[in-house]
Amino acid sequence: MMKTSPGNSSDQAGLAGFEKTLTGRVPHDSLIPRTVRRAVRLMLAGGAATLVVGLFLIIATIVDKNVLTDSSGKKLSNGEFTSGIVGTALQYIILVVIWVLMARFNRAGAVWARILASVFCAISTYDTYALVNSLTGGIHITVVGIVYVAGTIVIWVLGVLSIALLWRRESSEYFRSRAAAR
Repeated sequence: MMKTSPGNSSDQAGLAGFEKTLTGRVPHDSLIPRTVRRAVRLMLAGGAATLVVGLFLIIATIVDKNVLTDSSGKKLSNGEFTSGIVGTALQYIILVVIWVLMARFNRAGAVWARILASVFCAISTYDTYALVNSLTGGIHITVVGIVYVAGTIVIWVLGVLSIALLWRRESSEYFRSRAAAR
């Protein structure tokens, strides 16, 4: 059995403070059921995982610049390469912002946010299925591809777990009470 040290509680307090900064301070934590708090933490972890995958792809792309080709097999020009990097960075920044906003609004008990997060999860499920299914075509996959697929699956699992928690009975009661209060 693991014992916790007194220093561990301050680490948790620091993490809780960071969580409150990202998700807002209203309503008070004691009013939020455990399932919603856990879902919010999973959403924030999903945002962090998305950031890590995005940074990994950008770094891997920069390192392997000379291997990249366009659809005709010609090497990419500097402008094409730069626009690809900027596009990837913007895409992942938007995805991280969506994770954080969904965590923030779900923590606040916004019914529409729970529904929208569920729609995002359904889209993510389809995208993850399509990615994994594309691996059956006998293609050659690189280490970068393996890391990307693994990261995508981790992000998908975090999303599914957070949605499952948001639709539990305790969470539904919380969302109903917050909607009635508005």
